[in-house]
Amino acid sequence: GDKVANLENALAMLTSMVGPVEATSRLYTTAAQYVEDQPAFLNIVARLQTELKPMELLGAFKTIEREIGRTPSLRWGPRLIDVDILLYDDLELTTDTEEGPLIVPHERIAERDFVLAPLCDLAPGKMHYLLHPVLKLPMQKLYDSLKEVEQRYVAPVPMLPVDKTAPWPLGTKTFVMGIVNVTPDSFSDGADMETVADAVKKALEMDCAGVDIIDIGGESSRPGAESVTVEEELKRVLPVIRGIREQSKIAISIDTTKAEVARQAVAAGANVVNDISAGLKDPDMLGAVAKLRVPIVLMHMRGTPKTMTGLKEYEDVVGEVSGVLNERVAAAEAAGIFRWNIVLDPGIGFAKARVLNLKLLRKLSTVKQTCHALPLLVGSSRKGFIGEICGRPDPKDRSWGTAATCSAAIQQGADILRVHDGAEMVDVAKMSDAIWR
Repeated sequence: GDKVANLENALAMLTSMVGPVEATSRLYTTAAQYVEDQPAFLNIVARLQTELKPMELLGAFKTIEREIGRTPSLRWGPRLIDVDILLYDDLELTTDTEEGPLIVPHERIAERDFVLAPLCDLAPGKMHYLLHPVLKLPMQKLYDSLKEVEQRYVAPVPMLPVDKTAPWPLGTKTFVMGIVNVTPDSFSDGADMETVADAVKKALEMDCAGVDIIDIGGESSRPGAESVTVEEELKRVLPVIRGIREQSKIAISIDTTKAEVARQAVAAGANVVNDISAGLKDPDMLGAVAKLRVPIVLMHMRGTPKTMTGLKEYEDVVGEVSGVLNERVAAAEAAGIFRWNIVLDPGIGFAKARVLNLKLLRKLSTVKQTCHALPLLVGSSRKGFIGEICGRPDPKDRSWGTAATCSAAIQQGADILRVHDGAEMVDVAKMSDAIWR
């Protein structure tokens, strides 16, 4: 079945039957344990608020499992959904119920990496406070001890469900996002796509070159650019999305700050929303994306494309960018977006001077570590600071400089590169992955 949809549906039912979901972990894939001859599992941990007592909670969980379609099967064998109580505050409980025995904390937490990895996500940086109520050991220490048992241990892999039926395994390769701007005034390739056919052709060429996702933009974000109406943006992007989708299954992201554009783009076939304002420009954006259940890219910037060039002063660019991104993650989760659907972009070239862009590229790993280890998208392609350093005033002459920034980003842990030169940067990513991953 659709494993991601089953998890999403279970969380929706938990919210309605049990109480609000306060936070979710990243999404992980893990090899089957105990009964190993079965497909890999997807696992998450969620933190809930509830008025239900533990036995009532277990009953609700079993009801959810049945309603999603779980039927009795081999213990630890394949099943559509499995909902367990891991912790209930600091309660210690062992009892029998109509649904079977109930042991809290869950008796197998300490031996299950597929539980400990997502559980540790819920308190990043504060693991010494998250103690196992019985063992009195930090959850992170329990998780680390599993890795030491066997030299060939393979940790659970965080996943990004760009394609819900085949989520991206993060950390295994660098994913490449090819840019197709359908605007008359983009800084690098404005007016290159004179017709829908031109844009679709460009996207299909990138698909053939090996890019993983196409980013469609209908509003320029170049410094000084004016905003366009929802109607104009939709007129530009929808025919291109439909044209690509008619001929290819490649993932598509919609580069927009408008909730209505996001809704209609996803309905037309887009898989991801890429919002350079991180949901700040349109107050409906985060709620809309939560309902769409698609990944969103949250980017750091100051002001708007029209005003950002005057907002380049920072005392600590790495700390300030990380802090703002964490605030936007909190806002996204409060709006109902699952953590595994969040991608962060430090906003290279947006309201940042040359020296600050370089510092961010050097310290991307710090940004990532500070921001819940969420996947990072880096969009340095053809940016002005590359032109300044390399003496290339024409953005189309900045491919070699872009390649250097892409390789540096990969070394620092970037997961996705947003680029204009698809074929070339696919090779850069492959070579850099061979060196760094």
